[in-house]
Amino acid sequence: MNRFALLFLSLSSMTISASEFDKAVDELVANNLGLKAELARAEASVESLKAENTLSGPEVEFSRVWGTKAEFGNKWGLSVSQGFDWPGLYKARKEAARTASTAMQYLREANLLDARRDARTLLLDYIHNSQVLSLQKEIADNIDSMVIYYKRAAEEGLETRLDYNKTVLERIAVHRELHNLEAEHESIVGQLQDFNAGLDVDPLLSRLGGSYPDMNFLRLSSALSEMRERDPRYAAAKAQVESAGSLVKVERLSGFPGFSIGFEHETEGDEHFNGFSIGISLPSWGRKHSSKAARLEAEAALMDADMALHQRKASLMADYNRIDAFRKVLDEYAPVVEDKSHYELLRKALKAGQISFLTYIEELNYFIAAHRDYLDVLYEYNLAIARIKYYD
Repeated sequence: MNRFALLFLSLSSMTISASEFDKAVDELVANNLGLKAELARAEASVESLKAENTLSGPEVEFSRVWGTKAEFGNKWGLSVSQGFDWPGLYKARKEAARTASTAMQYLREANLLDARRDARTLLLDYIHNSQVLSLQKEIADNIDSMVIYYKRAAEEGLETRLDYNKTVLERIAVHRELHNLEAEHESIVGQLQDFNAGLDVDPLLSRLGGSYPDMNFLRLSSALSEMRERDPRYAAAKAQVESAGSLVKVERLSGFPGFSIGFEHETEGDEHFNGFSIGISLPSWGRKHSSKAARLEAEAALMDADMALHQRKASLMADYNRIDAFRKVLDEYAPVVEDKSHYELLRKALKAGQISFLTYIEELNYFIAAHRDYLDVLYEYNLAIARIKYYD
């Protein structure tokens, strides 16, 4: 069997298990530093809200004054006081921190799904490049053998020097494309290594191989019905609406006065005085603007939630339509891809002198371009499936 036919048959029929592909995704996501940084920032944001709901430290004051006349003696005083916000404000802040924590949890889940999507895309890029690279290596090996044959045949007078020069030029073009694909391969591996926190990805890629996973996916109607419940960004937006509402209450209660209660001790000569102090801190004049800003944030969060859901639905429906279109194209390509006779017939015609070398190259490139198109469509098909499996 011709080497080209063997290659194309293997590329069109071989797949790896979805579980092996998912293991590779899991490993990449587990090591990703960007995702870890996002998780840390989300935790820090919630902790900042919790920190605002703690009492400030007590305030201690000491005073010492000297009389202008010796008979009056000197005075000193000591006071310890504790400040408090308006009582209902602590409960409101606690609720705001709780709702914010819920929103952050959903956002963490969304970031995790985004990281899994990016990992899948990089792995599919790698598989596509590996398949095209394998094809180009086979082409390069074939043209190399033809250059050797035509050189020897030209020296023996069996072929013309012109045909030999044509094979050399064709070899240059084939190897130039091979080098470009090899550079692209190194770039994708580098991106995968960066995603993997700089750790070696060769063991992971060797397990993955060069075939696409056999990925199953839901029907469109089922996917659309489950989207509202499964989309963490929509859930996060709804939680942010609740959080923004809690912040409105916080801002409103922050407009109420604060209090401070303290113990006072003063000494004047031989006399000692003990007592207490009560203070009131008046709110800032700009609180009503802060409250209005919080309400506007709540309204914006609600609109963002609805818009995000509509965009996600539109994207999902578009990908399902693409999958149907790609599947039809792949089915049309399949008979050509699986046909083992094209390349052998061309080779026999060339050896029999029925066609020139130039015609052979033109016909060969025609079938190679068709197979390259097939691989590109297969790649786009799997990318679309990966996008609609966003929640997996």
